[in-house]
Amino acid sequence: MKPAAILDIGSSKVVCLCGSSVHTDGILVHGVGICEYSGFEGGEFPDEASLGEAILTAIETAEQQSRIRIREVALSVPAPFVKLITTQATLLIESRSRRITVDDIDDVISMSLEKARAPGHILMHSTPVLFKIGGVESAQVPEGARADELSATVSHMYVQESFVRLLERILSSMNVEISMCVSAQLAEAIHIIPEPERVRPAVLIDVGYTHTDICLIENAALTDLQSIEMGGAQFAGDLSFGLDLPLEYAEQVKRRYTFLQEPLSNFEIVRMPTGAKRIDHRVIDYIMEARAQELTGLLKKALRDMGVRPESRPAVYLTGGGISMMHGSGEYLKQKLGFNIRRDMPSYMHEMNSPNYTSAFGALDFVLRASSEDDTDVSETTGSFLDKLRDLFIK
Repeated sequence: MKPAAILDIGSSKVVCLCGSSVHTDGILVHGVGICEYSGFEGGEFPDEASLGEAILTAIETAEQQSRIRIREVALSVPAPFVKLITTQATLLIESRSRRITVDDIDDVISMSLEKARAPGHILMHSTPVLFKIGGVESAQVPEGARADELSATVSHMYVQESFVRLLERILSSMNVEISMCVSAQLAEAIHIIPEPERVRPAVLIDVGYTHTDICLIENAALTDLQSIEMGGAQFAGDLSFGLDLPLEYAEQVKRRYTFLQEPLSNFEIVRMPTGAKRIDHRVIDYIMEARAQELTGLLKKALRDMGVRPESRPAVYLTGGGISMMHGSGEYLKQKLGFNIRRDMPSYMHEMNSPNYTSAFGALDFVLRASSEDDTDVSETTGSFLDKLRDLFIK
C-alpha cells in the first residue's frame, strides 16, 4: 500500500506522520515531524503565523526522514472544531421480496443526514451507530434481512468550514493539498479502545496540553463529544505562579509529581542555571490537588451529561500528554470519578509509543484502514472517501 500522510493539529503541537500498513495491525512509520506552536483557544488560532510555521516545519521534517515528497495530507481535526449530530431515520422497504439491500442502507443513512443540518460546517463522517428491524436493535448491517421497514441511528461529524479554509491557505503555500478530514477523537477512540469493548458505549478521556476531550463511542461511531478548556498547561501554570518558577521548570515539577503517594522526600530540589531551589512538597501537593479537583469536577459533569454512570461499568480509557503519563493519574481519576480507568496503549512499530502521540497515530491508522489495498492514492475526494468509510464501518 502506498504511504499516507496525516497532519494532526494539537493544542500545543503539530505532528506530521507519513506511514504505511504492515501485516494486519501494524504501522510502519516512514517519517515524522513534530513542532510546537502557540495553540488554539476558544475555537480560534490567535497566532496563525505560528501555526503556519509549525506546519511547514513538521511537514519538511517528515519529508526529510521519509525521503517522500508529501503532496497531500489527511487533516486530523481537534474536538473544538468538530460538531457532532446524531439523528434517526426510518425507511419503508418497498421491494417485493421485503429483503433489505445495500441501496436501502444507503438511503436510510441519507435520510438521517437530511435531519443533521450544520451551517458553516463541512461533513466528515456519517457513521451508523445502530440499525433497528422489527423492534430489535443491532450494530450488524442488516443486508438481506426480511423487514417491512428499516430504522437507523447515525452519527454525523462535521468540521468548521473556517478551520478547513485556514488550513487550505497555509498548505497551498507549500503546494500541499488536503485529501480528507478526519475527527481526531473518532480515530483515536477506534485506535485505542478494542472493538469488543465498543459493543456498548465506551469512554475516551484525552487530557491534552490546554484542552481535555471526552468522547463516548459505541461500535465505530461517536455518540457524544465534549471539550473542556483545561489540561496539563493549567497544572504547570499554577506551579509556575505558586512556586515562582519559570514555566519550563514548573513543567518538570509537574511531570515528576506522583498522585496518591507520599513523596520520598519532604522537599523537591529544582535545579536551574541561576541555582537550585528547595521547595516544600506540601506546597506542591496543595497546588496540584486544587487543580486536579477542578478537572475531576468538570469531568464528572461531562460524564453525567453524557449519561455515563459508574454502575454501568463502561470501558474508560485515559490518554493524552497532559497528565496521563504522570504516576498515579489513572488511580487518582478512578478514585475521584468512580470508574476503572485504563491506560493501555497500542504497540506501535516506532519509538513514539507515548500518549502524546495517540491522536496522530490514530488518524494515520484510521486513514490506512479506510484505504483498500488496490486503492493506493490518498488524494481521493471527500465524497468517495466517505463512501469507503461507511463501507468500512458497517461491515
